[in-house]
Amino acid sequence: MAGPQVLAELWAGLRRNVSMTLSLVVTLVVSLALVGIGLLLQIQIGKTEAYWGDRLQIQVVLCAENSPSGNCIQGAATEAETERVGEAIEKNAEVESYYLQSPQEAYAKAQERFGQSDSGRRLFEALEQDSFPASFWVTLEDPQDFDSVTAEVEELPGVAEVVDLRELLEPMYNILSVMRWLALGTAGVLMLAAVLQVANTIRLTAFARRREIGIMRLVGASAWHIQLPFVLEALLAAVIAAALACGVLVGFMQFLVRRTLAERLGRLTPWVDWQDVMVAGGLTVVFALVIALVPTFVVTRKYLDV
Repeated sequence: MAGPQVLAELWAGLRRNVSMTLSLVVTLVVSLALVGIGLLLQIQIGKTEAYWGDRLQIQVVLCAENSPSGNCIQGAATEAETERVGEAIEKNAEVESYYLQSPQEAYAKAQERFGQSDSGRRLFEALEQDSFPASFWVTLEDPQDFDSVTAEVEELPGVAEVVDLRELLEPMYNILSVMRWLALGTAGVLMLAAVLQVANTIRLTAFARRREIGIMRLVGASAWHIQLPFVLEALLAAVIAAALACGVLVGFMQFLVRRTLAERLGRLTPWVDWQDVMVAGGLTVVFALVIALVPTFVVTRKYLDV
């Protein structure tokens, strides 16, 4: 009998508080969607840094067969030239660390990047593995010391160019960081509003049902039996809000990332994919349950003590 009775109380509570429940769901949907978008932007920053390196790095590009640089008249950099460049980098006091990226690795990374859009895939079909040069990725102790490393290696045989990644990456990272913090900051404010709304909804509902709760206490109902309808109401609102927020993430991925960013800027960086959306969506569902259930348990212990 407890099951049908609890469901009846749940249905009665939803009918009494339909406007408050809807406002809670709307607040949760907006805040959770922004949390999910903020998480996707964080993943995007990680993907961009994994592809291009961080803002402390420079790229020493070695000669390939068809490099147009004046240093590359003799063709691709030889093994001896590559070793000489590596020794010069290693001896420089401003270098924190470095590694050599092979043409095969460069080709694989480019394949990932160009494969995000139809135009990129068509362009990549015309490229061969020999089109991609080897390069040293150098992390500096201080990015302001870019000139000292450049002066030491740019004239060495086998070096096509030295790329300061700050010029390329700084604007993109700044935009992504601002968008991430804006989304997470707004989501934080809305989540606080959602928590307060959950607490206020439970307080008002408990006051409206104070006679029924008193009778249930008198007939020996357990605290959990009295709490359960409130918990189920919060759980239902959280599940609906999380589902709608995940739908917003799917729309964000399909229409903004895949159809716009990946098509127009796919050659710039690898963009988040559906697996990343699943990760962000899963974390969003966890956030929804925590935001709805934790204040519910806390507040019901206070306001249902009749």
